[in-house]
Amino acid sequence: MKRIYILLSMLPVGLMAQDYAEIQTGMKNFYYGAAGVADMDNDGKQDIVINGAIDSDDDGNVDTSFNEVYKNNGTSLVSYVNLGTDATHLGDIKFMDFNNDGLLDIISTGLSYNDVVNYKHYRFRNTGSGFTKEADLAGKIYGSLEACDFNNDGKIDYAINGTQYVEGAGFLNNLDFYKNTGTDFEIFKGWLPGTQNGSFKFVDLNNDNLLDLVILGVADGDVPIFRVYINQAGTLTLTQDFTSLTGGKMDFADFNADGYQDIVVTGQDSSYSGFLAVLMNDGTGHLNVEQINVPKIADSSVTTGDLNNDGYYDFIVSGNDENNDAVVKTFLYDTSNQNFTEHIPTGLHTLGGPGFVNLLDFDNDHRLDVLLAGFDWADPDMPSLTKIFKNTSTEVNLKPVPPAVLNVAKTGNRFTFSWSGASDDKTPVKALRYEIKVGSTPGASNIAKYVVTTPSWFLDLDPSIQNVYWSVKSIDASNVFSDASAQNTLATLDVINIDSRISIYPNPTSEKIHIKGEKVSDVEIYSMDGRKQNVVLNNDQSVNVSHLTKGVYVVKLKIKNEIIIRKLMIK
Repeated sequence: MKRIYILLSMLPVGLMAQDYAEIQTGMKNFYYGAAGVADMDNDGKQDIVINGAIDSDDDGNVDTSFNEVYKNNGTSLVSYVNLGTDATHLGDIKFMDFNNDGLLDIISTGLSYNDVVNYKHYRFRNTGSGFTKEADLAGKIYGSLEACDFNNDGKIDYAINGTQYVEGAGFLNNLDFYKNTGTDFEIFKGWLPGTQNGSFKFVDLNNDNLLDLVILGVADGDVPIFRVYINQAGTLTLTQDFTSLTGGKMDFADFNADGYQDIVVTGQDSSYSGFLAVLMNDGTGHLNVEQINVPKIADSSVTTGDLNNDGYYDFIVSGNDENNDAVVKTFLYDTSNQNFTEHIPTGLHTLGGPGFVNLLDFDNDHRLDVLLAGFDWADPDMPSLTKIFKNTSTEVNLKPVPPAVLNVAKTGNRFTFSWSGASDDKTPVKALRYEIKVGSTPGASNIAKYVVTTPSWFLDLDPSIQNVYWSVKSIDASNVFSDASAQNTLATLDVINIDSRISIYPNPTSEKIHIKGEKVSDVEIYSMDGRKQNVVLNNDQSVNVSHLTKGVYVVKLKIKNEIIIRKLMIK
């Protein structure tokens, strides 16, 4: 593996950095915050939820935990709903669809000023018009949370890291795991040694479609750690133990587009000196540390994305320098020299830590904008500000092309998916990510819908699931999604749902089908790519299908509250 040598002096010719302009919004200024970014309502625009504290009476003192969801209307961010007294700070917050209904819910953890200063953890369900609290649990502070499908069953699990007071045991730094059962969560307390003032990520490091773990921070006994656990058939096994870090943040990306995820880490070492490094993946899941020699950046945050519109992943860091002044820097990946170059972008407010930095395509122009929060150390009042900045580049970035070839196989209860044929105008194919969507009926996503980093995945599903209808979207380094691929299917429609009460004939046909048996209240017909066809159920329980082209179709018949599925051949 080639070492990455870090250039810090100047930008190479052709490596253009990006500049920004602030967008005015109605967002509050959050202290000690964290943010989640996603399209919560499927309108194609990325929304934001922020966990933090505010100065509610403008007296200069932070006094209220306040969490708010901001809806993206395309030109600004407007308040959608706040989470009321069920708010936290000094923790984390994320969007996740924990009930597979296609709407993103919220999980949060942290310190609550609103509940006699307590450590809280909440789950909120997205109702389509707001959020309702579904769980009120003991939480953690000085930590983070991550959502993922750890056991590949299609249901989103999550884990919470940080410190928590336990009666009789004192303060414990554990990583707790919450397994999604479909109706609730099974809690595994102390799943692994956790950390405070740290970070962790679930990421498939060795491309085996199993999620591995990278974690850093201060563990129990004030012992700093920085470790990698590889997932071996569902068991996380410690494989690497790096130079200990007392705190920091991390993110992952395939920087050199070799098809394997790398890690970027910013934080403090055991001597509390600044630490910034990229951990390059050698293709087996083993990470090699390439430390970047820059002045100390403390209380820092980091996130990855294509910052200069060349198709490759870069990263941005915000925090405090060695003089405790605020600093925001980008590190751009130079493909010609296989190195990173430091740059201080213009137009960004220099906000220091503790705070957060996130990347999102706010205005859907296929260029990444910046959400930034932190302390304005240049102001004598030292306020903490929350701002969003538009990427001012005019560089054109086209949507990726979706995969053209999809394959699925079933062995026992395991469905194995693979795809190929995706491409992009800038991001190399090996660096693309993918959103896989799986449903039990055409066009549905009730089995699974989430992003993976490999052009394959598997799901271990309940034995009752025999049919899957699935599609894939490609995602480039600017987080631009392609259109969905044609829907692929693995279905045994001719042998499942066999019910003597009802049948359709003739089959195959070219003109009309008749439904024999019990009274049907509704009929829907879908092509195998998930497109609903325009058909009408006649009073004599017949359906005209003469306008349908030749091929295989799925027929859904509704009897009272029951759905029966049949396969139909149009000749």
